[in-house]
Amino acid sequence: MNRVPADAASRRDIRTGRKTFVATVVAVYLAMFAFLWPSLSLAEMVGLSIVGGAYLLVGLYGAEFFIRTGSAIALVAFYAFEIPLAGLIVYWTAGFFLAGLIILPLAGLAVQVLPRRWIWAVCVLLVVALSTAYGLGGGLEAALLAGIGYLAAIVFVVSATQVAVREREARAEVERLADELQEANRKLQAYAAQAEELAVARERARLAHEIHDTVGHTLTALDVQLELLARSLPGQTERWREIAMQARSLAKEGLADMRRAVAALRPLALESFSLPVAIDGLVTHFTHATGIRTEWRVEGEQRNLALRTALPLYRAVQEALTNIQRHAASTPQVTIQLRYEPDAVTLTVVNARSTQGDDHVSEEVRNGGHGLAGLRERAAMLGGRFEVGPDEADGFRLEMSLPE
Repeated sequence: MNRVPADAASRRDIRTGRKTFVATVVAVYLAMFAFLWPSLSLAEMVGLSIVGGAYLLVGLYGAEFFIRTGSAIALVAFYAFEIPLAGLIVYWTAGFFLAGLIILPLAGLAVQVLPRRWIWAVCVLLVVALSTAYGLGGGLEAALLAGIGYLAAIVFVVSATQVAVREREARAEVERLADELQEANRKLQAYAAQAEELAVARERARLAHEIHDTVGHTLTALDVQLELLARSLPGQTERWREIAMQARSLAKEGLADMRRAVAALRPLALESFSLPVAIDGLVTHFTHATGIRTEWRVEGEQRNLALRTALPLYRAVQEALTNIQRHAASTPQVTIQLRYEPDAVTLTVVNARSTQGDDHVSEEVRNGGHGLAGLRERAAMLGGRFEVGPDEADGFRLEMSLPE
């Protein structure tokens, strides 16, 4: 195995311990030189400095190398070099009582980078190295005293480091959960805003349909009847004719105002979402309301559309689904396709042949009504095309294609 186990990877953040490592080594060396300088020659002091410098550099950059690579081989080589080197320093100082402190940072490092089952194995090696170094200089008694004393010190260091590691991990987990909660709250607020916008858009669409289907139809019928009245009044006088024409003019004006009001109720969905997302909301509402199986797909590379292009396409879907719901409710399937072409966008809505023979109204729907007529006018104004009528499979097809 050339990688450290996964449970050790979470404890690789040991850079904060480098200051402690440096402070410990420097403090031990200052104490050694302060106490031992009368008995040490210049060559011995230089030699100890070189060995201590190597111990310090390997401790700093060996741990850093392990952090970057996660190599178990690098970790083994690190301890194989540092433990004997620390023992050599202790032995070289003739058993100086504080020299063993130099090995304690290695115990803290073991907690941060090793799985738990290996921590105490390393600690045993540290105690053996210190006992051996002190024993070679002072005998068995010195070895036992050093082993017991530094065992207690190593246990304390390991326990304190474990507490610190757990605290750091708990703090990191709390921060992670706080970030996730903040992100979840942000998404929840966005979803709530989207739901509110969709509800407003649906209400606007409902109001537009209500105006279209009640006031619009009434004014249209009134206009037709007034025209007939103006043509068929018996012995019509100029005064009667003038009154009829004025009434018809008022009806036409009211019809034009109604159409402007319907056009003003543009869907809020297009102000917040792209055309495919807005249409998806219509499809979802239609499916839930009717239970009709609806296949909805987008083809081509999606791109942002100007409102003057997106709005007629959105209205075409609204009109098609409304007409299906009213005049072809027994259709088994509806297919909606939005196709992005290089220089145009084409919308196709097809409902399969109804199972209860209610397609006889298709001709009426195709030829009359403000909805489809208005869509045909919009398509013509934008230089596009608008077609409605039966398809080859005896269903009904609506298609609008607008240039960009």
